[in-house]
Amino acid sequence: MTLTEAPEVKPGEPEVAASRSVLDTAVQMAPYAAIWIVLLVPTLRTMARGWRPVGDDASIALQAWNTFSLHAPLVGQGTGAATGTGGVQTTGDPGPLGFWLLAPFVHIDPGQGALIGAALLCGAALSLGLYVLQKSAGPWAAVVFALVVADLAIVSPFPFVDPLWNSSFSSFWFLSFLAVAFAVGLGNLRYLPLLVFIGSVTIDSHLLFLPCAALTLIAAVVCGLLLKRPAGYRWLWWTIGVAAVCWVAPLGQQLFGSHPNGTALLHSVGLGSGPPIKTVSSMMGLHALARAASPKAVWATPRPLSPIASYSDVLHNGTLVFCFAFAALVAVLVLASRHKKTYLLSLSAVTIASAIGLVVLYARVPADYKLSFGWISLAVWIVGICIWGTLGFAVVTWARSRLPVGRGFRVSQSAVKTCVLVLMAIATVGATAVVMFPYGGNGQRLDFAAMRRVQSEAAFVEKEVPRGEVGIAVRSSSLSFFQGIEDEHGTAYLLRTVGWVPGLPVGADGLLDYPIHSDKPFVVFNEHETSLTGFKRYDHYSPSELLPPKNLKNLKNLKNLKNLKNLKNLNQNQLNKLKNLKNLNQNQLNKLKNLKKKGALPG
Repeated sequence: MTLTEAPEVKPGEPEVAASRSVLDTAVQMAPYAAIWIVLLVPTLRTMARGWRPVGDDASIALQAWNTFSLHAPLVGQGTGAATGTGGVQTTGDPGPLGFWLLAPFVHIDPGQGALIGAALLCGAALSLGLYVLQKSAGPWAAVVFALVVADLAIVSPFPFVDPLWNSSFSSFWFLSFLAVAFAVGLGNLRYLPLLVFIGSVTIDSHLLFLPCAALTLIAAVVCGLLLKRPAGYRWLWWTIGVAAVCWVAPLGQQLFGSHPNGTALLHSVGLGSGPPIKTVSSMMGLHALARAASPKAVWATPRPLSPIASYSDVLHNGTLVFCFAFAALVAVLVLASRHKKTYLLSLSAVTIASAIGLVVLYARVPADYKLSFGWISLAVWIVGICIWGTLGFAVVTWARSRLPVGRGFRVSQSAVKTCVLVLMAIATVGATAVVMFPYGGNGQRLDFAAMRRVQSEAAFVEKEVPRGEVGIAVRSSSLSFFQGIEDEHGTAYLLRTVGWVPGLPVGADGLLDYPIHSDKPFVVFNEHETSLTGFKRYDHYSPSELLPPKNLKNLKNLKNLKNLKNLKNLNQNQLNKLKNLKNLNQNQLNKLKNLKKKGALPG
């Protein structure tokens, strides 16, 4: 070809190339857009409605605030795993990384920084997972991951409603952890330091993902080493450095703290020295995996929030399903290894490890902490989606290699990408709508009445008590055992951010280290159901005004409620007896009429 010659250009080719380029870019960016929309739009709406931290959210925000002080947290959020329901929480989740990450946000915006910070951090974690998937397995892997996130928002909206709550926060990081583990399992060991960091944040934020994350990390590294031998060891040194930074604080607390947190956590699940801890049942782990792989698909079933409903939902699944699901996963792993299907091999290794972790998690739940079933079911839903995805991918892989169906049928790439973009748009809009207007009653919604109460209580203290140390307590007649403690946390956080040093009753203080000092002002707030009804200020601590009256009132209310239920059941039984008696009399009357018609009785 000479300089004066030019290749023939067919009409429309530049336009086609440009449209393909636009579609490719859209497919690459759509997963990021979907995740950020589902997370940020509901969060911004919540902030516009006047969100303030209460309960566990306030406790998390308070410890994030303390990060830049001389009393920085060394362990995670207080957990009842070591004390049972209602006990004083002196043991925390493994580490403080979640608090450290949230610290800049709560100092920039004390009122709402914790919520928007949690949403941004969770979005960043999911985006890291998307980026690694795109680099390791292509854009379609990222599309599937984004659709999984949207599906979780539909079947389990509460983590998206309140991403600050530690179980919600850790679930998003665990999703990212699974995505990066899949990439490491493909032999991309350069991502191992990132995997260790994401896994550390996951475990530090909540204990529930510890078994799944630990076993998945091991499986991903082993699978990655078998598939691709690394040329050097730079990845190893980076991994050791990242792990040291992430775990130096918990390790220091364990070695030098007066109450070693790691030892207490091990004891809470029946490991280590000390008297044995009774667990719910060793078979619960098998039931949990059976529920995850149940034909009643988790990706199409709303996740129950009530501890009793969650416990029942897991318990009513036979171990036969567990045996079938686990055998199928192992068969997929073996066949993928034999036929060198690397994607399927890594995916099945990660899924099997997380499934075993799920079994361990449920098998070690303390018997006196059944309340935890309300949030550990998050692991069932996430692992269940992994199981369904792995088996589905195995079926598709086998069908493409074995069956002749579809080999002569071609669909343009542009049409496929357009359909995928439409599907993602529908999923994003639907998931966002469900998170903004969640189903399932008050269990899926935030308590804005409590947010108004704690703002009123903090405003009273700011007006009536000089800046400095002040003890606060809430006496609540609500049927909710936790309302008083939750409001104490919320009020304490608001006061701490404006210069007061709050003191909390023993039941609310736990790991926060904000005790009440007897020589400092003390304020007691009275609450009836959802309303703040009164308050009283004392110049000194008055223990007689604290918790016993509230507990007695709660017990009285609970007793009255139980009596009403018994009376209702009794009346229902009496009504059933009357109905049966009426039916019996009617039958006798019909028999007499029949006898009369036959002439057996005189008229």
